Amino acid sequence: MKNTIIIPAYKEQEGLPVVLEKVYKIIDDSYEVIVVDDGSTDKTAERASSFPCKLIKRGQNHGKGGAMKAGVKEAQGENVIFTDADNTYPVEAIPDIAKFLEHFDMVVASRVKGRENIPRLNRIGNFIFRCLLRHLHGCKVKDPLTGLYGLKKAQFEQMQLNSKGFTVETEIAIKAARMKLEIAEFPIEYSPRLGKQKLGRIKHGWQILKMILREKFGGR
Repeated sequence: MKNTIIIPAYKEQEGLPVVLEKVYKIIDDSYEVIVVDDGSTDKTAERASSFPCKLIKRGQNHGKGGAMKAGVKEAQGENVIFTDADNTYPVEAIPDIAKFLEHFDMVVASRVKGRENIPRLNRIGNFIFRCLLRHLHGCKVKDPLTGLYGLKKAQFEQMQLNSKGFTVETEIAIKAARMKLEIAEFPIEYSPRLGKQKLGRIKHGWQILKMILREKFGGR
C-alpha cells in the first residue's frame, strides 16, 4: 500500500458521500481510504459505510487533530494524504499529491482560486497567520492552513503532534519548517462547503495564534 487517504469527519453527512464518490473515481489499488468519524451524531458513519473505505468511529468528538492521528495510526500507506469531508477541496488533485510525494517529503495544495468561498474574516486571519508563520518559524508555504496536503507517514509520526483540534495544520506547518522538510506546493480551487461550518472564527483563530506564539516563545 503506497498511499493512505485520511478524511476526518464530524457531522458531515452531506459532504462526505460526495467526497468519497469523487475519490473512488480517481484512485487505484495503490490507495486505501480511511474515514474517521469523530463522534458524529448524524448519519456521517452511515454514509461512509456505503463505500469500501475503512471506517474508524470515535465515541466522542475530540477534534480534527485527534481524528487525523487516529487515522494515521491505522494507515498502511507510506504516504498519508489528508482532505476535508465538506467537498471544499478538489480531491481530483490527490493523484498529483501522490506523484509529488515520490520526490518530496510533503506536498501542499494551496487555495489560489475560489478564495471568495472562504469567509472574509477567515481570509484575514489566514493572511496574518501566514505572515507570522513565515517570520517567526521560517514557514515559506503560501497556504499553510490548507486542508488538502500529504506527507510521509514517518515524518508525520516524527512530529509527535499535540494538537487535538483545528490547530493541527498550524502545528504541522511549524514542525515541517523546523524539520526542514522538502515541500512542494501547487495551486487548487477552493469550493463552497456542503453542510454546516465547524470552524469557530474567533475561538479557533485565537487558539491558532496562541499555538504560533507558544511554539516560538514558550509559555502557555
